[in-house]
Amino acid sequence: MKKKTREKITDLTLAILDGVLRLGDGTFNAFVDQRTFYKDLHDAEFARNQIVDRVRNLIDRGYIEAEEESGRSSIRLTRKGKIKRLEKITDNEIDGKWRFISFDIPEKLKALRLRLTRSLRRIGFKPVQKSLWACPFVKADEVDLIVKELGLGKYVAYFVIEKTDIQQHLEELFSEELER
Repeated sequence: MKKKTREKITDLTLAILDGVLRLGDGTFNAFVDQRTFYKDLHDAEFARNQIVDRVRNLIDRGYIEAEEESGRSSIRLTRKGKIKRLEKITDNEIDGKWRFISFDIPEKLKALRLRLTRSLRRIGFKPVQKSLWACPFVKADEVDLIVKELGLGKYVAYFVIEKTDIQQHLEELFSEELER
């Protein structure tokens, strides 16, 4: 797939996930009328058939849940969709705090551990040590979505701190991101 096509699909995916959230009054559990949603997103910059096809794909992949009631179709983000949105957003707001996640996941759950670390990387975390990861971005506060989706709560600890004795090391690790 060409890079430009992939970027357009990524842009549309993020626009859909954000649109569902925005029209749902910022709550993840609110269903949104599909007609209203399509009109709002079509007015943005995407063709209706692209939107319909992508929404159908996101429903099939479990990122969006559809509901039909009284002849009206509604959609909302699933937890998996919330995670996808979190991984795709590029808002790297920094507030001077560090987010740490530490985990000790048994070897029998290796596949889940790999999914966790892949998602952590996508939202901006970097490994400080083997099972200790850090991130300066505010959006990382939503990491609990990933932990809950994977069912790893009893193996994971999450911290938000303002001061650490490894501050210099973290600043070097995130030097490119902190310069922006």
